[in-house]
Amino acid sequence: MRRKVIQIADSTQLVSLPRKWALKHGIKKGDELEVEEDGSKIIVSTEKGQKSDNIEVDITGLDRDSLMFLIRVLYIKGYDEIKIKFSKAVTIHHKINKEVSVISAITEEAKRLNGIEVIEQENNFCIIKEISEGTIQEFDNILKRIFLLLIAASNNLLEGVRESKFVLLDNINEKHDTITTFTSYNLRLLNKFGYHESGKSNLFYHITFSLDEIIDIIKYTARYIGKNKIEPSKETMNILHMIHQTLSLYHELFYKFDLKKIEKISQDRSLILDKIETLMRKVSSKDIFILTSMEQILEIIIHLINSRLAIKY
Repeated sequence: MRRKVIQIADSTQLVSLPRKWALKHGIKKGDELEVEEDGSKIIVSTEKGQKSDNIEVDITGLDRDSLMFLIRVLYIKGYDEIKIKFSKAVTIHHKINKEVSVISAITEEAKRLNGIEVIEQENNFCIIKEISEGTIQEFDNILKRIFLLLIAASNNLLEGVRESKFVLLDNINEKHDTITTFTSYNLRLLNKFGYHESGKSNLFYHITFSLDEIIDIIKYTARYIGKNKIEPSKETMNILHMIHQTLSLYHELFYKFDLKKIEKISQDRSLILDKIETLMRKVSSKDIFILTSMEQILEIIIHLINSRLAIKY
């Protein structure tokens, strides 16, 4: 998109804003915009999100988990008002094999998501609406909190298994729910505003989403161990410890970039994968579940390194 420079008097030069962009972000006369120099580029941005958008969906026939996932996706996409229609007052909850109230499932999910509430409900529909709009300036601080909670959850898993303190494993559920709330909110901010550094929104989207995947794996691993009162072998415990160290090292890398840290993670990855392959032939099936879960985390961390490199360069 090319724009002509308009000369005003001797010292002022103007370039018009694209109309479509201005309408999308609700820009009007008198608004203030951020103007940032970036080499040969000038970046113009606004803290306003996209123009308010509403959506109406019919969730009839969806099970409890699926309708909750749908609400979360619509929230993350940035909708400000969501009208949810349904023809049945109950839906199946497959985990407990019982029917539950649709309204209760909707309300439960809405409580997990920052800045929205159920503002109206009737027998066959309800409306979820944004009651407070965030800004992209919140993103970095929330991401730091996600990292800290994730490292703490990984440590809970390690210590809970090592010392057979199953209460520590239970604590992971609370950390999981908080991280899910934070990640959903940060993904929503990226969709509504975009990251404040040009060209990096997709990279931070991938990182945020991947951290949410890791906490899911940690939660389900902790749940499996606690439910079955598993005491892993010493070799499996060593893998848990090494994965925790690798995750902690990535956290350090993210905030203090150093190519030597990347080399260390890569070296450790090869060592861990070799150990897992050897252990798979001699440990119990319960240990294999744990090892497979840790291998998944390891691969996600490798993908996260690629995004961190892209942010740097």
